[in-house]
Amino acid sequence: MRMHNPAHPGEVLQEWLIDISVTEAARKLGITRVHLSRILHGHMGISADMDLRLSASLGTTPGLWMKMQLNYDLWQAEQKPRPQVERLVA
Repeated sequence: MRMHNPAHPGEVLQEWLIDISVTEAARKLGITRVHLSRILHGHMGISADMDLRLSASLGTTPGLWMKMQLNYDLWQAEQKPRPQVERLVA
């Protein structure tokens, strides 16, 4: 089953942070406001470190945010044309 245009994890994170300012959330996560803003606007992905920070801060399962990022990245890559490749092994 093919996934259909998954949201960037930053979009999902925006919903979690509805009642807190970006500045305050960034401070609590131990990152800069610019860093968090880039994630929230889809200009930066979720790293393993950020996944663990978000999981600890929001009470989510470690790996959740990276899985969202992976699904987003894979879907984006599938949308781009790529050259035909040959099998490396039989």
